[in-house]
Amino acid sequence: MKYLLPILVFLMPFVSKAQLNYKVEDRYLYYGEVVSVDTSFTVADLYKNAKLFVVKLALPDVKTLTDDPAGGTLNVAVEEPGTYKTETGIGTIPMKLKYNIKIEAKQGRYRYTIDNIMINYTDDGRSVDHPLYDVDKGKGGGIIGNGERKRILKSMDALFMRKIELLKNTMKVRSDSF
Repeated sequence: MKYLLPILVFLMPFVSKAQLNYKVEDRYLYYGEVVSVDTSFTVADLYKNAKLFVVKLALPDVKTLTDDPAGGTLNVAVEEPGTYKTETGIGTIPMKLKYNIKIEAKQGRYRYTIDNIMINYTDDGRSVDHPLYDVDKGKGGGIIGNGERKRILKSMDALFMRKIELLKNTMKVRSDSF
């Protein structure tokens, strides 16, 4: 009995699951939140900040889907390269992310949604787009192993969390220069 507790404590990190930050609603997986800012920020101020955020991303392949300054809505489609770690953790493997960012501004608050996430990586010798739901569904990895899909999700999650942090920092300061 006295050996059971140390064995369980030793095995706990291997069994515990990584916490990923995206939200799950049935088959719809996304990043999103309503964020309150200074109430003196108008829809026009927040819209300017949203446009500045898209510029700060500095990505070559950004297509504007919806651009409504009066309504405070900005919706862009993004395609960008990324990498994830190899199984040994020494090198990296390329992948491509495709997703939409939607920012909706109201007086003193805004909502961001990152959805329609497609991940393109080589699987079974083919490079095809995988919806986030399918990658999440098969993340596996076993008790000790760190499966490929789990490594892809961790890398993607870290990338999106950096983008969300950039968005929040951009939106909380009034940008008169843009």
